[in-house]
Amino acid sequence: MSKPDKKKDEPDNEKFIMPIPAGVPYSILAQAVNKFGIELVEKEVVLPGSAGDEIVPKAWVLRGDKEGLGKAREFIAKKILESMRRFE
Repeated sequence: MSKPDKKKDEPDNEKFIMPIPAGVPYSILAQAVNKFGIELVEKEVVLPGSAGDEIVPKAWVLRGDKEGLGKAREFIAKKILESMRRFE
């Protein structure tokens, strides 16, 4: 999880962001967002060597408080492992 830039007038309930690994099903993300009160948002991806006039790609990230993101991370990992066990 990374911490976005904090502004002086921002309240103490800081928001953090957590990148989403490629391939996580949307259904699992939706469950995590609803269950832990976090947000699914788009964030620009900074690529090394990209010029300022290029189209900047975006990626989904989860945004919320540190506790909610931690619980969501555990939940997502558990759901992915459950899905993989179906293929054994």
